[in-house]
Amino acid sequence: MKVLVATKSGQGGASGDYSSTVEGELVTPITVECCSPESCGCGRGFPGLASSRATTTAMVVSRDDIQPNQLREAIASSLRRDGWLKGLNQAERRELIQAHFSAIEQVCAGFAVGTVVGRNNAFVSRRAVAA
Repeated sequence: MKVLVATKSGQGGASGDYSSTVEGELVTPITVECCSPESCGCGRGFPGLASSRATTTAMVVSRDDIQPNQLREAIASSLRRDGWLKGLNQAERRELIQAHFSAIEQVCAGFAVGTVVGRNNAFVSRRAVAA
């Protein structure tokens, strides 16, 4: 399955790049942004599903060891741990998890394996291609 992972590749290619994730951890292109995402960087980050930290560069990779249900569980686990599922009913939880899953699928469908991408609010674009 194609997924997005945190990468240090391409870091420094854009002003304000940062990487606080664990190299290779699963990331999502969906995040909650503050009132000034341009100055704090949250509008450019990919949140890590394991570390709850973010990076401005992610890579599209093929991971045969990850099945769709496992990716959904990783997303659910991250959202649960970080408190995003509190107060939601079962249908709302499923909808939020599916939104993350679908966003990952859509980004990965648009880029070849090995492509490094960056995010600017809801827009994900190619940053570089891994050698």
